[in-house]
Amino acid sequence: MAEPRLPDTALHHLRERLRLGLACAAARFAIVEPPSRPVEAMGLRFDTPLGIAAGFDRHGRLGRQAGSLGFGFIEVGSLHPAALSDLRHSTGTARLGINLGLAPDIPEAELHEAFARLWPQADYLMLNLIHPACAPLLEPGARPRLTRLLASLRERQQRLDQLGGRKVPLAAKLRCLPDDLPLDLTALLRDLGFDALLAAHDPGPPATPRRYRHWQNPIAQAQACIQTERLRAHCGPRMALLSVGGIQTAAHLNDRLNAGADLVQVYGALREQGPEVAVGMLENRNGGA
Repeated sequence: MAEPRLPDTALHHLRERLRLGLACAAARFAIVEPPSRPVEAMGLRFDTPLGIAAGFDRHGRLGRQAGSLGFGFIEVGSLHPAALSDLRHSTGTARLGINLGLAPDIPEAELHEAFARLWPQADYLMLNLIHPACAPLLEPGARPRLTRLLASLRERQQRLDQLGGRKVPLAAKLRCLPDDLPLDLTALLRDLGFDALLAAHDPGPPATPRRYRHWQNPIAQAQACIQTERLRAHCGPRMALLSVGGIQTAAHLNDRLNAGADLVQVYGALREQGPEVAVGMLENRNGGA
């Protein structure tokens, strides 16, 4: 009799939990001082320009401890306002970004309340505009509604900054495909005064081994760098630019930074290469793999 087999989705979630557990253990018992490569972005100082993308640590189990692995920041989430009670607190040197999903069925007042609850915990807030639930807000006819919502959340963030006496930058994550670069949305964010744009060159999910291999093609890397250069020009001098998607080596990291990204996130490389990936990329800062 064949042994029972876990469904693919259950097996995927189990593997993700194991990878997160391994990263948490590595951070807790790290004995080697991670490389330092400080950078200023969004008005904040980061120990390194390399961070962990949202989706790997949804509720902050690793959180700021990611600094022990060489990451300058980590983005937790994406979270729905109803899931904020699951967010964990952690200590460490990594900057903490909190990714909040947008959807047309979430009342604006609920999003404002979520901002108020997340603001004390976050170093920056990220609005997720690539989640499938957000798709209706990105339709051409919904642009006035999206503009009003983004403007309202920007005003809420500024008000919280004034009341709290510190700045928590506001950013947005946009889908960036070779034949569909969101220059109009980039201009909208810039004009509304957003602090940063996160360009998602491989928006997923899920992150599959096949897609991981795809990004080993130099052509794919070159396309992402060309997109980064174009977005950098549209962001202007004040709005920071973050890049995520396909970064697997020190050369990839440096190429994105040279193309104009201020910060770079990894996801697939952390899953496939393990918790030591940041140290390897940062120690080979001159471009070696």
